Amino acid sequence: MKYLITILAMMSVSFSYAQNINWSSIQEDQKHLSYLNFAYDFGVTTQVGYGRQLDLFRPFLLTADYSFPMGKNLVDDFKVRLGGQVSIYELNNFTFSAKLLGLFRRHQTNFVSMASFGTEMSALLGYYKPTWHIAGEFGFDKSILTRLKHMELIRENFPAISDGWFIPSGGHFFYGLQGSKTIGNRFDLSLRVGATNAQSKEEDALLPYYAQLGLVYKFSLKRE
Repeated sequence: MKYLITILAMMSVSFSYAQNINWSSIQEDQKHLSYLNFAYDFGVTTQVGYGRQLDLFRPFLLTADYSFPMGKNLVDDFKVRLGGQVSIYELNNFTFSAKLLGLFRRHQTNFVSMASFGTEMSALLGYYKPTWHIAGEFGFDKSILTRLKHMELIRENFPAISDGWFIPSGGHFFYGLQGSKTIGNRFDLSLRVGATNAQSKEEDALLPYYAQLGLVYKFSLKRE
């Protein structure tokens, strides 16, 4: 049981990313954005993504992205997310917003291969200007349903271990600061730093911190 908790917690915390956007820097003709992020989170990782601002009752950004670790095998571990961020309330350059994303994760070691479905949700409050912003974030990342497939290496030591689906599995809270600086009319350089706490204290990561440096490119399509 302790083995199961350990690997699920490790998988849950892997690739703790979130799009870092400045609502005030997005111009009316810039409905699309792409972003590239580099981070230290259990190793050096990379994220690529795309966002589309929709004209709804509130400013809303629909996003999809793919995260993977830098290394020899780029497809062994990855995370795919799809969801959005909505600006709920603005007052004197202060903005309160919320995010909700569905996610799929895969993580493989010499002992086990893990595939997980989950959600990521967070709330942000920040000060936004056309050329920069800073915000605080508090969120929760939950692996709801996880499938384990064990390798021969661990079966040799634990013959009775079984594969299968487990619900619920690991989850963690994350909190920190994020900010950005606009470069020209189309680029934002972003930084995000913070820490994590597992649902159960015994599951906390050895180094429960994250840092992310990213570049956002805002653009429009001619047909719009």
